[in-house]
Amino acid sequence: MEGLMSQGSSFSRASTSQAGPSRRPSKSSSSKRPREENDSVKQEDDDNPPLPEMDEHFVTFRTDVVGVQYYRGLVGRGEYVMLRRQPENQYDSNAVQVINASGTQVGHIPRTVAARLAELMDMSAITVEGRMVGQNLDGAKHYKMGMDLSIYAKPSLKEVLQTELSWALRETAVQKPPPTASISVSGFKGHGDSGVGLPVGDEPAMRKLLEGLKQVGEDQKQADNVMDSLTSDIDVSKLPLHPDPPGIANGQLNTDILPHQSQALKWMIERENPKLPKSPGDKQVQFWVKQKGDHKDYFLNVATKTPQYDEPILGKGGIIADGMGLGKTLAMLSLVLATKKDKGPTLIVCPLSVLSNWEKQIGDHVAHGQMTHYTYHGASKGVTAKTLDQYDVIITTYNAIAAEAPIEPPKNGSPSKGKKAKTSAASAGPLFKVKWKRIVADEGHVLRNPKAKMTQGFAALQAERRWICTGTPIVNSPSDLGSLLTCLKVCKPLDQPDYFKTLLLRPLKRGDPTAARLLQALIGEVLLRRTKDSRDSNGQKIIELPGIQYFRVGVKLDEDTRKVYDEILEGSRQRFQEAMETGQGTANVLSMLTRMRQLCLSAQLVPQSFLDDLRRPVPKAPTGPAISISSLTPEKKEELIAKLRQYIEEDTECGVCYDEAEFVKRPCITDCGHAFCYPCIERVILSAPLCPMDRHPIGLPSILELPPDDTPDYVDPLESSQADKSLLPAKSAKIDELVKYLKVFPGDEKTLVFSQFTSFLDQVAMRLKEEGMGWTRFDGRMNASKRQQVISEFQRPITPKNAKSSPRVMLISLKSGAVGLNLTAASNVFLCDPWWQSAIEAQAIDRVHRMGQKKEVRVFQLIAEDTVESAVLDIQKRKDALVAKAFEKSSKESKMTKKEARFEELKELLGVS
Repeated sequence: MEGLMSQGSSFSRASTSQAGPSRRPSKSSSSKRPREENDSVKQEDDDNPPLPEMDEHFVTFRTDVVGVQYYRGLVGRGEYVMLRRQPENQYDSNAVQVINASGTQVGHIPRTVAARLAELMDMSAITVEGRMVGQNLDGAKHYKMGMDLSIYAKPSLKEVLQTELSWALRETAVQKPPPTASISVSGFKGHGDSGVGLPVGDEPAMRKLLEGLKQVGEDQKQADNVMDSLTSDIDVSKLPLHPDPPGIANGQLNTDILPHQSQALKWMIERENPKLPKSPGDKQVQFWVKQKGDHKDYFLNVATKTPQYDEPILGKGGIIADGMGLGKTLAMLSLVLATKKDKGPTLIVCPLSVLSNWEKQIGDHVAHGQMTHYTYHGASKGVTAKTLDQYDVIITTYNAIAAEAPIEPPKNGSPSKGKKAKTSAASAGPLFKVKWKRIVADEGHVLRNPKAKMTQGFAALQAERRWICTGTPIVNSPSDLGSLLTCLKVCKPLDQPDYFKTLLLRPLKRGDPTAARLLQALIGEVLLRRTKDSRDSNGQKIIELPGIQYFRVGVKLDEDTRKVYDEILEGSRQRFQEAMETGQGTANVLSMLTRMRQLCLSAQLVPQSFLDDLRRPVPKAPTGPAISISSLTPEKKEELIAKLRQYIEEDTECGVCYDEAEFVKRPCITDCGHAFCYPCIERVILSAPLCPMDRHPIGLPSILELPPDDTPDYVDPLESSQADKSLLPAKSAKIDELVKYLKVFPGDEKTLVFSQFTSFLDQVAMRLKEEGMGWTRFDGRMNASKRQQVISEFQRPITPKNAKSSPRVMLISLKSGAVGLNLTAASNVFLCDPWWQSAIEAQAIDRVHRMGQKKEVRVFQLIAEDTVESAVLDIQKRKDALVAKAFEKSSKESKMTKKEARFEELKELLGVS
């Protein structure tokens, strides 16, 4: 035990959630066993908020469940049970309970075994689970039953545990981890005019430009590989249509929905009204089947092997996972209209950037007087729950959910493993006091982090029916789906994290084909997915979109920029070599990499102070006391806050964990001006109080976070008081190339220009202003009304009357504009700098290539030749390939694995062997 403690690990007590009791049946020895089908499934991985290190199987040995005669919990052979510590037990403080899937106690593990496991369980050094060998469904009196007990531990602790658990290794061990419960999927069949009088552009010049480019095939875009693989065997072409959908004829909509939307409407109504199987042989529903018993029929969960007489509670809702641009919003509004006879309001929760789209869709498509709606955001939040209950639809944001969620902060840091977040009714806002008929999470993949307050808040909302709309329900691993199930409360008990881990995550990690079939069956049960390439029963595409072409545009750096680039590259290599030798300073190399990427865009993005520091000899580590933020002048504090905002806007990676997703959750900056995510820099300070970037002495008082509710009003950079000082005429080969194309495009064509760096978009804006080209900008700092104004302006078609005033170009950051926007007025997309994951770029492109697009779409990727950008593309392609195979090996990258992968990427980018 001392070996464990010496590692400095702080563990919270392991426990598992408990549901209400359930009466359980006896089972005939001749009852039918579920059939297995040889369905296979492919899987994947990418960039979710990192989860803790995934534990692995350590040992499985045979033991007993004892004291069975004192408890009413029933179990069948092969059923998975949860083991939970019971330190308050008056007879044995080391007691470990055995709990069945209904949450009822079956018994305890033997006292001698519990004494050896209790302390390790209390420290969360191990996770312990059981699978029944015996059963007590036969009506006989049982005192004990056989059980296979499995111990799981983090790989980093296995060496220490070899000693602590040597006794378990000597037991009559079952060499392999317990098999996943076989499941039957036999009852499952899945769902199954160009402006007249406008300039036409320089066609010969444009043709010449396009012919000289390397065209990138659409098949290289692999962003949807995961879901395409998991749903490949599900035939959605023959889904039934709704017999009388909302439309023009019944006066509910100003337009008729398309057939695939009518199919989705019918499917959603069925999922909101699920019915249990009535007799043995009926199709399973959320994994429940009816079984014939000795005395009377009972229900059996074929995923968990859980039998019970009581009718199981079925979840109502599911996941609409149609690809981007297929009209999920209108389909969901049709559901609201089609079920108006069922009283109660529907709550739509979405990112702020999508808020105005829901308002516009209601205004454009819903007939006057057919739907009342209210936007609960900003100043409009000053209403009561009673007022909200009077509307058909309430639209709000995830931030509002997080702010009003009655989630009590965990004691001593993180919540205890397996326990649900505690809720406090007294602290709940109006959203949590309404009993919603239905709640809908738009862009619902944001709920894939179970520890995020918005996720816990959404799960805590009172609702009869629950829906998630997202084109990417699995971004990184099946664990994403587990978090969404918890929010949906369907397919119990798989919506509980413990069972999801036991039955899916661990078996998938070790390549268990039964778990793969379970995952596929689960997806077929709760999820509907179609893509732009899906076809109807007649073999026709469900929507006909114009074509899309991808072009890679090579851009050559000018001589002066190349000279500076090579200087930074050489300096980065030297620093990186030093980092590999000393194990310190890698964060500084990451900063240099960012500067090289900025140089590929414009030399003016790299401050002279950075170059001056690079050309100086590496200083010795500073000495002296750490500087407290409180001792800085107000001007210096504002300077640091402005710098931190810029880091956040540009999706900077934390210099310790190399993760931009972690950084944005709790960003902070040191007094010396370097940005990290707070948990990382806190750990660094507690172990070695020096800045990882420059070895400057720091302490916790040296860390500055953004002030509460820090949402500064958006100010156009070209109109700010600092514009003359900060924005000089840009010297940029990429801007030159962009303008060259814009000049030859037809006058009625609109263009989106994406970049990660908002400072580069400032320079593009200045150049477009000089060229007299109409442009607008969508910025993450804009409030909701400003965003709506900008989108409305850009979406208006160009006509001879408004040709001079209407914007032809929208400048948009990948971070704020890659999700949820409908910008079909544009038909050209420029990606000015490559992103690490192609999925982000694919989301940006789908703002244009979606329902409503009338023109062929062209995508131009600007790549600086002979720079890190070419290497980024190679890494992107390799990541896409890994994503497609990830389920075969591992269900989740650990933080350490992810950091090591980023370290290897740095070596590749810098050409260091």
